[in-house]
Amino acid sequence: MPNIGYGSNKKTRHVMPDGFKKFLIHNVKELEVLLMQNRTFAAEIAHNVSSKKRKDIVERAQQLSIKLTNPNARLRSEDDE
Repeated sequence: MPNIGYGSNKKTRHVMPDGFKKFLIHNVKELEVLLMQNRTFAAEIAHNVSSKKRKDIVERAQQLSIKLTNPNARLRSEDDE
């Protein structure tokens, strides 16, 4: 029989310090899922998404007012190149 361990509260489990829960996305179409849930979930771009697609995802997230946890990852401005 399992003992009571060091688990966190069910209401605050998987919640980031800013109050959002993470939702991993791989393409622009998956952002549409968060359209009605943009106050409880924040999108996080997966690590294997190319920089070209990341740019499209960041643009679409701003249009839909969805918070991104990693909007600057793998994006470089043109003056850096």
